[in-house]
Amino acid sequence: MENLIRRNTPEIADMFELREIEPAQGKNTYDVFCENGKIVVCGDCKISMAMGYYAYLKKYCGVNLSHCGNTEISVSEAPLFEGHITKVIPQQKRAYLNYCTLGYSAAFWKWDKWEKEIDFMAMNGINMPLSVVGSEAVWYYTMRDFTYSEKGALSFLSGPAYWPWQLMTNFDSFFSLADVKYIESRAKLGKQIIDREVELGMTPIQQGFSGMVPKSISRLYKKIRITMAKSWCNFPVTYQLDPTDPVFRKFGTALLEKQKQLFGAFHYYACDPFHENEPVIKARDYLFKVGRAIDNMYSDFDPDSVWVMQSWSLREQIIRAVPKGRLLVLDIDGSKHEKTDEFFGHDFILGNIHSFGDRNTLHGSIKALADNAYLDVKAENCVGTGLFPEGIFQNPLYYDLAFQMLTEGDKIDLDAWLDDYARRRYGSDEQCLKDAVKALYASCYSEKCTGRETGSVICQRPCTEHTHTAPNDVKEIRYDNKVLFSALQNLLKAENACTDGYRYDVCDITRQVLSNRCSELYESAMEGFNKRDVKIFERSSNAFLKICDELDELLQTRPELTLYEHLREAGEAAFNDKEKENFELNLLTQLTVWGPLATTVNYDYAWKEWGGLIKTYYAKRWQSFFEKLALEFPKRGKFSTVTKKQHCERNIYLGSPFYKSYAEFERKWLSTVDPEKPNDLDTLETAKSLAEKYEKIICAESV
Repeated sequence: MENLIRRNTPEIADMFELREIEPAQGKNTYDVFCENGKIVVCGDCKISMAMGYYAYLKKYCGVNLSHCGNTEISVSEAPLFEGHITKVIPQQKRAYLNYCTLGYSAAFWKWDKWEKEIDFMAMNGINMPLSVVGSEAVWYYTMRDFTYSEKGALSFLSGPAYWPWQLMTNFDSFFSLADVKYIESRAKLGKQIIDREVELGMTPIQQGFSGMVPKSISRLYKKIRITMAKSWCNFPVTYQLDPTDPVFRKFGTALLEKQKQLFGAFHYYACDPFHENEPVIKARDYLFKVGRAIDNMYSDFDPDSVWVMQSWSLREQIIRAVPKGRLLVLDIDGSKHEKTDEFFGHDFILGNIHSFGDRNTLHGSIKALADNAYLDVKAENCVGTGLFPEGIFQNPLYYDLAFQMLTEGDKIDLDAWLDDYARRRYGSDEQCLKDAVKALYASCYSEKCTGRETGSVICQRPCTEHTHTAPNDVKEIRYDNKVLFSALQNLLKAENACTDGYRYDVCDITRQVLSNRCSELYESAMEGFNKRDVKIFERSSNAFLKICDELDELLQTRPELTLYEHLREAGEAAFNDKEKENFELNLLTQLTVWGPLATTVNYDYAWKEWGGLIKTYYAKRWQSFFEKLALEFPKRGKFSTVTKKQHCERNIYLGSPFYKSYAEFERKWLSTVDPEKPNDLDTLETAKSLAEKYEKIICAESV
């Protein structure tokens, strides 16, 4: 714990004294006070001490630590104070991370970023993080033990941006690996991560085994029972080893033993049988036997093992086969426990998912957070809370509160919390900053914004009838853009705001305001086209493309909001040129077509309004679309992009000659894109210029 303090606040590290105290009625607790010129941080464990330390930093040093700006703590003085900061934590277990987070946000992280993230977890009270980094090495070395060649083992393992979905058994061998040095580096990184988590008192959730195997394993065992699983989202089919087959236990135990050899064993194993798929065998008691077989494998390997299962893939017969105390269910979005009689008595964690695809749209009901849903769950088998976003690089205000609610025992007074957040986030107590965050609450963080995020029309594949940008998003903007714009105006009034978080938010809110404006311009352009009004069409479509250019320039002032920076990070994770190209394609494909090039249904699932990506990809698609519509003006027939078949209320990727031409552009882009480096323009000046330019238009809501 001393090292955590020295890593994060080196200038004041000697001001802290740590003391261990007893739990409060069996619950984690901390108490912070000043004595003999020292800030005394008492806690019943290291995580409690980390929480107390961070509580002090927030209250008396004005600290806001975030994934979006304010990524470092900068404190040079440690004020002494009167009284105590005391807290008892009602939630025993606080879980964090979704498999998808590791694909969308952390696929290419190295130790420097993981070290900061683990400290961040500790300070926010997280004691059960998903810890599957390095699982590629577990699979690779196990397959080698089962006589697979180096190439054969590598070729089964998907690339970094897709590996988490292979762990969830959705597919295998997508952008497969080719370099053993990468495997070795992942084993080393995974060990560093788990060692640090354990050092701080966390309990890692490690990877289990639910049965997906390479088809070629049947060559090793003649009577093995494997079946072909149905394709997920048009990916090639996978193969499922029957959990009741003796080979299941043999191979699964070998994986667990290899994982223990590489990283240690810490009793909690994530495993989701038939995740987003259906069992092939339909026998009445088959699922019960599956549950019993998997649990027996874990208990024989580790008598203290606990099976960790996502509520997404829960099947009653499977979990009824598991004895109480040996299963922990992650209620990912907090809704499933009510539909399953509180998971039939098994321990569960009440979760919050919020983000899909790490799409950077501003959204989320902070009142739903502040109301503290944990208080409404009366089941004694609800043992904690969890935060399971698919991505973490958006919505800093929402996540600051979401992390806090993991350990809260009461509801939050939002007015007071927002005032305090403005002070911490922006480094100033000015009223305009408080007004700004209140405007965010009244717009993108209002109760109307509960649930899925609104899609970006900029990132939407162009179409003649407004559709979803990505699967399962919301088409409508559920708040008044003028109110969001007022938040930006209030931020820009500040005279003393001095933090990186301030600069980030000015950029990000400007982005969202102008993105919303493009939604209005799209509707206007289509109205002009359908009514054959050339002036309205040209004015609206040109204004749309102009905003795309302006947004790209603005976003290029923040490296973390650029395609260039993320592409650089992906390339630097590789150890040779071939793997570098593979990793870059991992990222570029995930951002755009997502799935198999010819048959993808998840295209644009992980869209991002990023500098370099708007200019080279999204704006190019819209420009060609508007040019196509202009050519259609003289024709009598009505041009439409709507495809006969639909998937998730979206057009089929290759569903028409028009979209086939788009696919050609998208495929070419994947191999030729060369984004510009971030520019050296000033973020605040650029945003201020855009705010002044669009003030009358946005406030008047006229095209």
